[in-house]
Amino acid sequence: MEFFVPDNIYQDRIAICKSCEHYLKLLGNCGICKCFMKIKARLAPMECADNPKKWQKTTKIEVPEDLPEDVIEEIKNVWQDIESGVASHVEAKRKMVELYNAIHNTGYNPNTNCGSCLSACRDGIQKLYNKYKTQ
Repeated sequence: MEFFVPDNIYQDRIAICKSCEHYLKLLGNCGICKCFMKIKARLAPMECADNPKKWQKTTKIEVPEDLPEDVIEEIKNVWQDIESGVASHVEAKRKMVELYNAIHNTGYNPNTNCGSCLSACRDGIQKLYNKYKTQ
């Protein structure tokens, strides 16, 4: 089951992240937790890794019938780097696993080298890519 925050909370979180000194613009991830913030900021039970926290987890949870547009865009972007069956770089692998975890509420280690774990994540992303590729 997916647990996403409403768009207004997501937009607030992303704005905070993008203005933070720990935000790494090149990849869009946090310099503290290394998470991809387009994914993490969308999840209701997540919170900022900084101390003090710049944004908190929320109990306002939205379970959409469909995935948010920005998550669909992340699926499309990740798919380009994993389509061949092998991630084009380490960050693509990590992003794929984090995205899969976020959508499916699973706990795969983003740094895993387990072939079956990576295959499950890739297959899941591929199904979603096929569903949303024409949008």
